[in-house]
Formats: sequence, C-alpha cells, structure tokens
Amino acid sequence: MASRWTIEMVDRSFRDILDIDEPFGGKVMVFGGDIRHVLPVIPKSTRDKTVNTSLVKSYLWQRMEKIKITRNMRARTDTSFSEFLLRIGNGEEPTIRDDLVLLPRQLVIETTSDSTGSDALIEFPGETRTFLSFDSAEDDTNNYYQEDYLNTLTRNSLPPHRLVLKKNVAIMLLRNLDASNGLCNGTRMICRGFDKNVIHAEIMMGQNAFKHMFIPRIQLSPSENEGSEDTQLL
Repeated sequence: MASRWTIEMVDRSFRDILDIDEPFGGKVMVFGGDIRHVLPVIPKSTRDKTVNTSLVKSYLWQRMEKIKITRNMRARTDTSFSEFLLRIGNGEEPTIRDDLVLLPRQLVIETTSDSTGSDALIEFPGETRTFLSFDSAEDDTNNYYQEDYLNTLTRNSLPPHRLVLKKNVAIMLLRNLDASNGLCNGTRMICRGFDKNVIHAEIMMGQNAFKHMFIPRIQLSPSENEGSEDTQLL
C-alpha cells in the first residue's frame, strides 16, 4: 500500500548516503503484499492516479525479483473459492458494469436490509448488552451538529453508535491499542464478559492466543480526510 513516491525517495536516499548508483545503494530490500488486491489509499483520488501511485509504475519495478506464493492457505479446504479469488486477482473473472464482479449465488446471503450481523447475533444464545457512544464535533461552538445526528454517522474506521454484544460472540478490534500484547487492528477475539465501561475479551489466534485482555472505553477520532467529528466510543 506504500506510495511509489515514498519508496523512490528511500531509493534515492540510500544511493546518496552509500554513494552507490544501484537500487537502494546495493542493499537488499524485501516488499510484501499482493499488488493485485491492495492499492495505495489516496483520498479523493481518481482510478488513474491511484494506479500511477502504485509500486508497479515505479522505475524500480523492473529491477525487482517477483516471488509468488502458489498455495492459498486460508482457502485450502475450499478449492472453488480459492480459484474464484485467483480469477479476480488475475482479471479473468467476468464483470458487469463499472468492472463490478458478480458474486456466485452460493456466496450470497439474501437479506432485505444490512442487518446480517444483527440477525446472527439474535440467533446466538444469551442476553444482549448494548453500549452507546458519546459523539461530539470539534470546534462546533454554534452547536450545529446535534448528537442525535452524529449518532447516525458510521465511519469505516469506527464502530457503530450502538454496539450490541453477547458473551462468547466473536469480535474484531479496529485500532492498534497494545501491539506488544496482541491488541492490533484486525485482532480477532471472543467476548468473555463486559461491564459498564470495559469489555473482557480473549484473543483467538496468533502468538497471543488465549490471552485475556480488558478493553476500556476510549476516545476515537476518524482520520483527517474523513471529517472532523470527535467520537468517544467503546
């Protein structure tokens, strides 16, 4: 996801510091990721600008040795899904308007609303507990943004205003809180309990698997390019 301009700046710096006119001053550099799936994130950019910012458009790309992983370990027990992902990545899957991929029917959960997660939670045994956020907008001296309105906004990087939980349901962390103890963006956990301002969670996998953590009520804000609302959420 790194911009080619950033990588090229590092390349020029290494060449200058080491006084060697070779990529990165002759040092071996290792890059990881799938260029077909993950592009640089450029707010309010066009498709052409986003592609042009990616590493494949850099003068360094032709000098790099490409090492490919040949087996999809996440989908190794489902070969049809694994092949479907590869066809999308290779640009071989048929598309409809605006280059949209038509999902196979077996991957679609039919619903009349966006409440699939809520429906699954209802089927889960146990009593629910609802946590509400306290939303406010920075520098809103005239009180233009009422809390009721702010409660309706759902940012990609923030939890919803109403967070409904049950014991033993799977949850995912959205922010880096304590990397040394496994609390990172994307960490999957099991909710083992909760109180008014804290969630008791157990990490599901990785080197910190089975570790019990307590996640407090904290203040979160969206990134600058998403707006200026300051949101306190659990």
